[in-house]
Amino acid sequence: QFLISAGGTFCFSLLYGYLQELISVELCNRKLGLFLAATQFTGYTILSYFFRNLDKGVAISSDVGGSSAASSGMSFSRRLRRLKNWGRLRDRSAQSTAGSVKTVPLELYVGLSVLRAIDLGMTNLAMQYVNYPTKTLMKSTRLVFTMLFGVIITKKRYNAADYGIVGLMVAGLALFMHADSTSSAVFQPVGIVMLTISLTCDGAISNMSEAIMNKYNVGQDEFIFRLYSIALLFVCIAASANGDLRHGLAYLSTPGTLKEMDEGLAPTWSIQGKILTMVLFSTTGFFGSSCSAAITKSFGALTMSITSTARKATTIFLSFALFPNECTSEHIFGIILFIASLVTKSLRASKRGRHHQHKQRYAQVKQDDISRDAAYDCGSISLAPLQLKMRGNHLAHAHDVV
Repeated sequence: QFLISAGGTFCFSLLYGYLQELISVELCNRKLGLFLAATQFTGYTILSYFFRNLDKGVAISSDVGGSSAASSGMSFSRRLRRLKNWGRLRDRSAQSTAGSVKTVPLELYVGLSVLRAIDLGMTNLAMQYVNYPTKTLMKSTRLVFTMLFGVIITKKRYNAADYGIVGLMVAGLALFMHADSTSSAVFQPVGIVMLTISLTCDGAISNMSEAIMNKYNVGQDEFIFRLYSIALLFVCIAASANGDLRHGLAYLSTPGTLKEMDEGLAPTWSIQGKILTMVLFSTTGFFGSSCSAAITKSFGALTMSITSTARKATTIFLSFALFPNECTSEHIFGIILFIASLVTKSLRASKRGRHHQHKQRYAQVKQDDISRDAAYDCGSISLAPLQLKMRGNHLAHAHDVV
């Protein structure tokens, strides 16, 4: 499962990055950023709608075939738990149904959708002013903005090591951007400002989305569909206002790249080829995110962090290898510092994960022993004192492990 998820993350994400640079730089000549954002949101909306309905269909079919499945494959203890909980579930069914009808308020969806539209729009518009490797490194610093909004919104606290990792990350990024500014690479400060706005929106979305999904108990597929569908509306309005939507549709309906169209050169791209590229662009972005979420859910944030670090390093290498991006020793040193900060973050996540597992194991041992005491308490005969002594030794050993 990990090989499939990691392979999907690498394949889809690397192909997405290649297509993004190909479309933004080669085909669209660093223009039509909002049109590209509208194209992405269109693909994301269609795919999220499909998977949302697919999940609903699977749930309905499982409910219809639930009785036969229960009689054939359900264990006796699970049936007993269902019988014990049936009265409570039946009494709360009307309340649960009413609670499920109360979806996330529209104003929250609208607010998050505006932030998401600004996030993706600014990311695509920034490609006019910076190279793709710079954009990739800059977008990888979302940890800085997530920590910032975590302190402001949820009042989280971080230790000195976390701030040291952020400082190392910022130092590597600053060195890389300084190399861009002193070389022939495409680099303008306005692109960094746009990416900063994008990361600010992304940090706010990450914290607010988690709070909303936990508070309203909304499913991930439903949440993503509503978020992207509303964001698509705002992006289309913005693209129509600045003319990107009209120029983008004319670009798709005419053979050749945007530069070839503007300069009257012989077309090298067909209409079908450009549309296929756009479809693959949206599809690979959506499935790359899905594979990343699958790794996080099944194998933890540490595994996803390591996979993401390797994927980002590979993306930057392929960008320098496949596209005419200048690479100096200062670029390399900046990348090394940046990747070192990501690796350090992964190692710290590993240490925290092991500590959390030990705490869970200790709590499970304690719960098991308490349950065993209750099991031995039979009428007037109780073996709890004997079990208490054994439990004390067991918990002492578990405490040493922790």
